[in-house]
Amino acid sequence: MSFTVTDFHDLTRLLYEHPDWRAEMRRLVLSDEILELPALVRQLAEAQSRSEERLSGVEERLSGVEERLSRVEAALERLAEAQKRTEQSIAELGDAQRGLATAVGQLNAAFGATIEEEAESVIQTILERKGYRLLAEPLSLIVDGEVDVVMPMRSPEGERVWLVAEAKARLGRRQVRDWAQRIRSSGWQGRLAARGVPGPYLVYVYGIRIDPKTEEEAKEQGIGLATGRGERLPPTALVRPPSEI
Repeated sequence: MSFTVTDFHDLTRLLYEHPDWRAEMRRLVLSDEILELPALVRQLAEAQSRSEERLSGVEERLSGVEERLSRVEAALERLAEAQKRTEQSIAELGDAQRGLATAVGQLNAAFGATIEEEAESVIQTILERKGYRLLAEPLSLIVDGEVDVVMPMRSPEGERVWLVAEAKARLGRRQVRDWAQRIRSSGWQGRLAARGVPGPYLVYVYGIRIDPKTEEEAKEQGIGLATGRGERLPPTALVRPPSEI
């Protein structure tokens, strides 16, 4: 028997009049998958809603991270500026230190020259009072170390001698001993002779300030000791090169 249009209209009328039949009709006509579709759609909508909530939370956290990153970037910029200022200050300090070192070097050089000039003047006066006569302008020499004062002189007995002196702002016992040993070295005397200072040598040490035991050491070494106040100790004898002994 065929299903006609009239039968269809009768069916739809009955379903309209009996709503409880509709669910049964759907179960008969539709597959299980289609019947489950509304529930799946609701679950999907709920999952989407939860995802949107989580996404919103992630966006909020990202916004917080961006704010913190902005603060970090600002702090890094301030740090970079501070580092530039520090580097500039270090460079300026280096320039100041180099300037100070230059000034100190110049001061030391000037002070050293002043000490040498003072030693030269004092010792020359001491010797002239003893009858020595200056034969040429005083000088200083570099011979494996500096000889601060060198003066060619004529002794009261008529002998040509060379005054050689070491001058220090502060004179200590060890400096006296080292100077005496150096001037007695035959090799060092040979180098002096090669520079036109052949000896014999009248040896002095000069100091603005003298440490304890300095005079005692000078006496033991047999060399003269002078300060700005004059002669403290005369040399016991000339130091003669081996060729003159």
